[in-house]
Amino acid sequence: MIEIFYPYFENESTWQELRYSLRSIECHFKFEYRVWLVGDLPAWINPGAINFIPHQRIEGIDQNTVYDAITKHLLFINHPDTGIHYVRMYDDIYLLKDVSLSDIGRFKAMYSFEQTPARTGTWWDQLSNTQTAVRQKGYPGWNCETHMPELFNKEKMNWIISVYQALENRLLTATLYYNTFDPFTQPLRFSKDYAIQFYDNVENRFYDTSWGDINKKCQGKTFLNHNNKGLSEPLKHFIESQFPTKSQYEK
Repeated sequence: MIEIFYPYFENESTWQELRYSLRSIECHFKFEYRVWLVGDLPAWINPGAINFIPHQRIEGIDQNTVYDAITKHLLFINHPDTGIHYVRMYDDIYLLKDVSLSDIGRFKAMYSFEQTPARTGTWWDQLSNTQTAVRQKGYPGWNCETHMPELFNKEKMNWIISVYQALENRLLTATLYYNTFDPFTQPLRFSKDYAIQFYDNVENRFYDTSWGDINKKCQGKTFLNHNNKGLSEPLKHFIESQFPTKSQYEK
């Protein structure tokens, strides 16, 4: 049995992302699993179909988004009823094709540390600090923050968070994990052949705009994700059309 871990903060949801993400995994995860929701419990969730760990987000602290994410992660991996292997999902990730556990578990990365663009902002500072922490341990490095489903071992993740002091230092856990446990493995680098990302409605080698023919843009892709700025009305209609049937997780 594989655990599916969703950290969830309802106030950051701008639409029905979680509803459709859950529908997508019910359609396309081809292995035995059970769902855990950590954080907030939406009123429409069927409580008999999921496992829930409540957590109230702490406001007013430095970089509280990543602090909250790691806190939820620790609550999940230290819960006595969670199994050893789990997939981390987010509410704005959707599966467009059937996937196996080996598909999800493959080491994936965006680019090498040397290819990191010169950007400013909180998240980019966190990535830079994470890269520095990995390099100080003597590992080569890849940016593993793909925002796609990720397979982890909870004992290893607990060790990673502790050794790197990820909570205190606001570090990015996927990049810590994969660089530490698979330091010399060549990852599957991000490609628009298998994934599509709608971020900020910009067009570059990683992202697409969510305007135009969404069906054509998503054709053949396995993974779809977006941020709030990338969630256009055409994209909402596309996601709704892909998953019109209520899942077991809805009342």
